[in-house]
Amino acid sequence: MSSGFRSLPDEIKAEIDSLGEAQFVFGAVKNFSEQLLADWTRRLELEEVDDEAWIALPPASTGRWSRWNITGREIVRRDLPKVFRSWTIEAPDFSGSGTHPITHSRDVFQKQRLFGQQIEAAVTRRSEPRDSLVGTVLLTLPAPYDDEAEQAYLYAASLARTWFGSATAYSIDETGIPLVPDRHVSWDFLPDGTVEDIREAVERKFGGSALPQEIEIIIDRLQKVQSLGPEKRLVGTSGLQRYIGYLFGDNFVAFENPRVGNALYLLYGDWESLSQLSRSELLSSRQGEFDRIIHTSRWFERLRVAVYNYRHG
Repeated sequence: MSSGFRSLPDEIKAEIDSLGEAQFVFGAVKNFSEQLLADWTRRLELEEVDDEAWIALPPASTGRWSRWNITGREIVRRDLPKVFRSWTIEAPDFSGSGTHPITHSRDVFQKQRLFGQQIEAAVTRRSEPRDSLVGTVLLTLPAPYDDEAEQAYLYAASLARTWFGSATAYSIDETGIPLVPDRHVSWDFLPDGTVEDIREAVERKFGGSALPQEIEIIIDRLQKVQSLGPEKRLVGTSGLQRYIGYLFGDNFVAFENPRVGNALYLLYGDWESLSQLSRSELLSSRQGEFDRIIHTSRWFERLRVAVYNYRHG
């Protein structure tokens, strides 16, 4: 499984903020499989407490965040002013007949002791909106995003990522049950747009979290894909929601995530069904129905050849 976060990602902050006035928990939703259930319950040492519901305090062996959850930890508060500290040690005399004290003084960062909260993990099986396993961290948090609660967000998100492989914020109902949304994507088709339209859209979407040079890379990538003459562009709300799709035919779509560090995906055949999957599900179970193009120096040449081969059979 993945480890936790060093700091809370901006994407998670925005996700929390988008929930509005709500209570939520961090967790993950995966398509049901006996293998996944066995892995989660065994590795997290979960006990069945109800029909298709398992709960326990995961052991320290599952990762450092699990260990901190049990025993606590000490953190350095670099966000606070330094304080003056002095300490004394005993040093041997030059004559070798005894010792004498030496005092050191300097400004140091303050430290804070965070005690383990013994937060439990829960897994339930759901039949709606699809047959799935819902793993959650049993720590209720407030939305929208609040700077003062950032350490609590980081704590719970890191536990979710450690225990379940990912961290998504799910609103809960009045009984504390996570509200798992239907992951169906409704794709909207967009007009082609000019270079100026693309720049305006990119700056509006990524300007707050991307550096200026990254914005230029994003625009360059989108312009290059657009230059191949796709029939339509499309965007969605879940699954591959961070991607812009370029429809080159009824059964060939290129999905480009313009943020630096992400790959371009070519989906074949029933692309609408494939686009409902997360990247991890796509990579692990749908080999042969897609290709993945890493943004190396020759990424555009690979895409251009793929589009040519599709158009010419």
